[in-house]
Amino acid sequence: TRSTLHSNGNNAMSPAPRRRPTGGNGLVIGTPSAQPRKVRDPASGNVFTVRDMSKDARDCNDNIHLDIKIPPAVQVILDSAPVQRLVNLKQLGCAFNAYPCTTHTRKEHSLGVMEIVGRLMSSIQEKQPCLNITGKDILCVRIAGLCHDLGHGPYSHCYEAFLKAAYKNEKEHPEQYEERNARFREQFGVEMPPLPEHYEHEKSSLMMIDSALAAEGLEIDWDALDEPLKQIGDGIDREKFGLDLGKGNVDPFTSRDWIFIKECIYGGPLDEPHAPTAQVGFVGREKKKEFLYDAVNNRHNGLDLDKMDYYIRDGRNAYGGQSNWSIFIRDAFVAKGLCPNPHTCFECKNKEGPVKHLMICYPKKHVTLAMDFFATRIRNHENVYTHKKTKGAELQMVDLLLEADKHFEMLLPTCVDHRSPFQFPVPSRFDGFRFKRLPISRAWMYPELFLRVDDSIVSIIEMRVLEDPSPQHNCLMQLINDRRMHKFYKRVAEVEIGIENGKEFWKKTEDEIKKEFLDDYTRFGGEQARHTSDGNELVLNESDFIVEKRELHYGRKDKNPVSQMRFLTKRDQSKLSNPVEDLPTAEEVEILPMNAPRSYLRHTVRLFCRSNEKYELLSHAFESWMSHRTDERRAPPHSKLKLFPIDESGEEGNSEPDSQPDSQPVILTQPDDYDMTDSLPSPRKRKKSDDSSIVPPGAAKKRLF
Repeated sequence: TRSTLHSNGNNAMSPAPRRRPTGGNGLVIGTPSAQPRKVRDPASGNVFTVRDMSKDARDCNDNIHLDIKIPPAVQVILDSAPVQRLVNLKQLGCAFNAYPCTTHTRKEHSLGVMEIVGRLMSSIQEKQPCLNITGKDILCVRIAGLCHDLGHGPYSHCYEAFLKAAYKNEKEHPEQYEERNARFREQFGVEMPPLPEHYEHEKSSLMMIDSALAAEGLEIDWDALDEPLKQIGDGIDREKFGLDLGKGNVDPFTSRDWIFIKECIYGGPLDEPHAPTAQVGFVGREKKKEFLYDAVNNRHNGLDLDKMDYYIRDGRNAYGGQSNWSIFIRDAFVAKGLCPNPHTCFECKNKEGPVKHLMICYPKKHVTLAMDFFATRIRNHENVYTHKKTKGAELQMVDLLLEADKHFEMLLPTCVDHRSPFQFPVPSRFDGFRFKRLPISRAWMYPELFLRVDDSIVSIIEMRVLEDPSPQHNCLMQLINDRRMHKFYKRVAEVEIGIENGKEFWKKTEDEIKKEFLDDYTRFGGEQARHTSDGNELVLNESDFIVEKRELHYGRKDKNPVSQMRFLTKRDQSKLSNPVEDLPTAEEVEILPMNAPRSYLRHTVRLFCRSNEKYELLSHAFESWMSHRTDERRAPPHSKLKLFPIDESGEEGNSEPDSQPDSQPVILTQPDDYDMTDSLPSPRKRKKSDDSSIVPPGAAKKRLF
């Protein structure tokens, strides 16, 4: 099916001359390991210039996992533009404003996940050869670990918060975007594409995987799942891209392999509009290998290698934590287990009861360690990811992006002249994409535009503002200057809401809480006016502050994640070498560990002030509001609200989370001497009928709501 098409001038065919290979964009792509050659696609008749992948493996150093092995097929993906974009995305978004050392990138994290996924799968392959884990299985799961975060936008989860705010603002205040949209229609002759209500970065990751393949002239073919990838352009030879078997032999990737990689990232059946039929189950691997999907995105209990890497990496960079969860990699094995989520599992929800899955399980002695693992999640979220300064900087960044999105309808181009050698190849399904330019809120819709949207976006916005110093950009410039001067939004107050007694209050949206707050302030809080230094009276407006509902949990909302894991006794571990159909059944833990909390979910409400000038006014208004909400008959004596004086020192986050005097929100009816850590129960028997989502009796007695 392949022939050399180079002519020597006498119409005789001869080998192509030695030259450096070029990709689909006409650029030199590095030192080749084999000579480029021309091949003809038998289906379409098109002729492409292709090359083999490198035959040599690389390795690199990592400050967490030390040595990372990079096989030839991974090198191809690692060197692609979508993966290299991760260099310019901070893993923790705005957290570096509170913890200066948390400047590690998404690329570091992705390489780490790729490495420990490979170690886990190799360990299980060695211990349980009956599972028939192949080298290609391990390679595919490693690539899934490398590519799982390709869909993140600028400042990581901050971009998702911005898209949520942009959708809400465009729906509620369309007049703010009339001028931008009118210019867009006039210039391009089409309407601005609408935003979805919910954005999933995992779906953008799948789009960027297609983009990385397209850059190498390859594409998934849904009509030929078990054939090598479809050749659509110049790049890697589809028959020489896959698992290196040595001596020049390659087991090429099939379309099914790359669907498997996508499913590992998405954590369920793919929902892709370009697929010929809707997927209702896994396509990439058969039922006997369903445990492979647990490695990167564990749909059963949340203990996966993605979280394992960022718990360790984030903790070490934030406050020098020395957590090491490698024992989970060493002791993991595959066994049968009853589905812990039958109501949401795509395989069990349409059946009469839960079915048994082949899943990654652990020895029963690791129950306490597993609880420590999930406790790390809530600790990192409270002390790092939603730290008061981290959240203040993130909310300010959302406002900055929202303001820029109102004014710049064509901030970045989606494409250039298709005849240009610098055109970045995109998947074929985008051939009819009509929008030549898009604003920041639509960057994720087109892979070439998304490549240019990273943490440098603020500098791009600043340059645009400086080029057009219009008065309408004053607010945007003020936000940029405040960010440069480290003047972030300040937290005013924080209060914890009871899980059971505060259900009705928690159901209210942030806007409803804000409206109630302002209404009560108008009635009760205006008796003491506040004035500026020049004598003007301060008035509290809706735009002066932000209400944030914060939810902290162990990874499974109000459920105990350890109860969703499956464990084997030492006696049953002797059966792990049995054939797949005779593997032992791992069970749910019956005795909860000593370190299990009484409740797995916490709700807090925080107020952030946009203006330092109105900080004291907002503090007074909040105290007045809460005093009228407090039921004095239920409140114990000497209970206090948690109000925070303005912090002008600009101190960074503390090196130890436990040393933060105000890192723990105070419950509204909490006495001064109450210690939230004094709530650990003694070991207790877990009944099969127990619902871990129910708060144990007495756990919410010290909460007002």
